[in-house]
Amino acid sequence: MTLRSALLGATAVVTVASTLAAVSLVDAAPAMAQATSAPANPTMTNVIPDAGTFAVAGRIHAIDPVARTLTIAPSSGQPVPLTALAGISLDGISSGDHVSAHYTRAVTFVVGTPDAATPRATQTVGQVARTPGGVGPGASVIVGRVVKVDGPGAFDMVNVDGGGEYTVRSTDPARVAALGAVKAGDSVTASVGALTLSSIARCNLFGLIC
Repeated sequence: MTLRSALLGATAVVTVASTLAAVSLVDAAPAMAQATSAPANPTMTNVIPDAGTFAVAGRIHAIDPVARTLTIAPSSGQPVPLTALAGISLDGISSGDHVSAHYTRAVTFVVGTPDAATPRATQTVGQVARTPGGVGPGASVIVGRVVKVDGPGAFDMVNVDGGGEYTVRSTDPARVAALGAVKAGDSVTASVGALTLSSIARCNLFGLIC
């Protein structure tokens, strides 16, 4: 895993409760995760995706009304797999339709002191570090422990149960400020929600007007 965004977002709200500090981050546009590797200590920049509300227009590549999942393929860029909220109707929408849609993603960071319990992770820092593109479209919980603070927005981290050491760096000022109190020994948990469909509309026959 690589908190490519153990520091990436635009609006940060920090709440401190006993030994835990929760940070929710919201931004207006998705960011591309990038990683550069050094043999002994890979460096990951902005690995956690942005939170916020986004828009996409394109053709329905696949849809499963029962599972309430669909994938929209824009004219350029990668297909966007989405899960529809319970109140969103998928009636009348089928594979091949041109649509315009809005979707959301939630991202929350929790910083815990060394004596605080750490949440169960679905991915490790090492797994994210080795995954092309970093965190995918599904929900993920990534937990790492800080072994060294390298400066504002930069940390050396390991999996909570040990393993390889990774340098996590943020270039976003809001995340740098929000995580400014992180120190060696602390755990950092990034809870990343799935891409969730919040509205969808069919376009006309040629996909020109929605």
